[in-house]
Amino acid sequence: MWTALLLASLPSFAPPEPQAAASDVAALCERFTGFDLDGDGHAELERLEPVGTQAGSGPRVVVLVEERLLDEAAGAAEWDLRPRIARLVADLAAEGRSAVALSVRLGPSARHQDGLYVLALREALRAFAVEGDLAGALLVGHFPDAFIVRTVNWRRRGDVTLRKGAEDEAVHRGVRFVRRVPEDVAHRADLVLADLDGRWEDVYVQPRTRLEAVTAVYAGVIPAAGGPCVDLERRDVEFEDFFHVSDGTLEVSESGDADGAHAGWSLLLDDRAGGHELAPPDRKRPNAIARPDISVGRLDARGVALRPRADLVGVDGEGLLDGEGRPQAVQFASAKDVPRWISVWEHDPVLERRLLAEYLDRNHAYRTDTADVVRRPASISHGFGSGLRVIGRAADDWAAADHGGADPALASVIGHPSLERFVEWMGYPALLRTIRAHSDPWGTHFDRPDVAALEELAGGTAWSWSRAGDRLVPSLQGACQTGKLDWFLLRTLWENDALSDEPAFYHHTGCHGISPPYAKTRAFDHPSYGVRQGGEALLLYGRGLALIGRAKVFYDEPRRFAETLAAGGTWGDAWRRYHEEDSKATWGRAGGDIGRKRAYFWSVLGDWTLTLRPAVQ
Repeated sequence: MWTALLLASLPSFAPPEPQAAASDVAALCERFTGFDLDGDGHAELERLEPVGTQAGSGPRVVVLVEERLLDEAAGAAEWDLRPRIARLVADLAAEGRSAVALSVRLGPSARHQDGLYVLALREALRAFAVEGDLAGALLVGHFPDAFIVRTVNWRRRGDVTLRKGAEDEAVHRGVRFVRRVPEDVAHRADLVLADLDGRWEDVYVQPRTRLEAVTAVYAGVIPAAGGPCVDLERRDVEFEDFFHVSDGTLEVSESGDADGAHAGWSLLLDDRAGGHELAPPDRKRPNAIARPDISVGRLDARGVALRPRADLVGVDGEGLLDGEGRPQAVQFASAKDVPRWISVWEHDPVLERRLLAEYLDRNHAYRTDTADVVRRPASISHGFGSGLRVIGRAADDWAAADHGGADPALASVIGHPSLERFVEWMGYPALLRTIRAHSDPWGTHFDRPDVAALEELAGGTAWSWSRAGDRLVPSLQGACQTGKLDWFLLRTLWENDALSDEPAFYHHTGCHGISPPYAKTRAFDHPSYGVRQGGEALLLYGRGLALIGRAKVFYDEPRRFAETLAAGGTWGDAWRRYHEEDSKATWGRAGGDIGRKRAYFWSVLGDWTLTLRPAVQ
């Protein structure tokens, strides 16, 4: 009863009227092949083709696969994705869903227009929703992300500096001020793709655009509707290819004295205006925010599938890898000829397919109950409290978890653990893991390690190099000396088989934990976009099944997430639940002006259709 009530309370999508009836998947693919959303003569969706379909009694899941990954690649026959995608479709159908897999090729573009591709894909998903009950989509491969910029009237109290660095710089201490500054709040926001009845097309901005930023200082309490301020700064900030979530309004007027000289500024404020991205039903919620109509997950290995560059050789012609494919020391002609250790990598299409294939194999084993699974939670935090109590709500019997002979201290690691402690924690088998530490797009921050001890724990051979005079030597010194958990350590653990064999789900509360590097300035098809992304590295090298994370610096975590999993919901249900819960909250409980749309920052990596189902008896 509780499960049905909990899941039934999620919003349902009322599909638009179809422009033309589409009787089957092939017809829909034909309709969206050559699809040019903005009519500029360059199709965003160059080709869609069905690669697998199985009907079921339940709602439909659409698996979008990057066409490139289905083509044969030299040396990648063992990691052929076609049979694995077909197996995934069959698994979904066996669970009662209707499933369809589509090969997708996006049209090339000289413009930075990732958001336009997202909107085009969204139109295709809307068409599938018209044809039937659409539960969600899984994107396999490298697809563009939605990038959200938010502008809001943020009322604050504290110290503020206006016109910093200018001759008229002013420092105000302990004052009340309004800050309305456009800010990049989500470098990856799958809400845009999942909110099928929203008005995201109305807030998309493609060209580089200047947006005004205003900060105004008040002598006392800021009136609700504004009024005269004592000091003000106006400037511009620039963004390109973004969805502009503009909430509230702020108008500046200037007053003059009897001689016409400047006498001051005044603001006209309306904090309740905005919400231009919202569908009509969402406007009626106590907290008017966009809510996803379907679930979305991403499985992308391009940025974390890297190999040492073959063109880098030492003075004797030796490469970075030895005859067995393991890192080795390389001597160069002089110290100035030694390349930076972080720049010796290039994309590896074979490894990309291998990581995806291993994930799909792991996914199949988990959902068919052939994987070894240890049903218990584990938490590690650096500078924060334990998350064990929060994620422990995902199952009724986890309060008294059986440690199975493992060190019980590893169930909840707190304080300021080093990277060695993280590696030990990863050796503690657990189905649901939460990581709570400061992060950035590349990884998560822990205490500095003893690098020699860390390398021994990680299996001995480091999959990274450090500079030593005129040589590069295999070492985690350069990559890990500051305590950063990132691609280099995770790749080393994976290569050396130094991880627990059991699959795991990840609940990551670190800031920017899923943000693709360089999303603000580079198009998704740029070679450096998303390279060594921390969340994707953890998911794919850390034997993950799904990961939920945030693409913003903030303080929240998804409310009712674990409870939704406990009720039998999928990871997609649990992600959607956060939006639903915040839409019911009061202005203050939802985070106020700056925080009430915080659910926008969260997305899911991996397969959202998975659940924490009970162990088979």
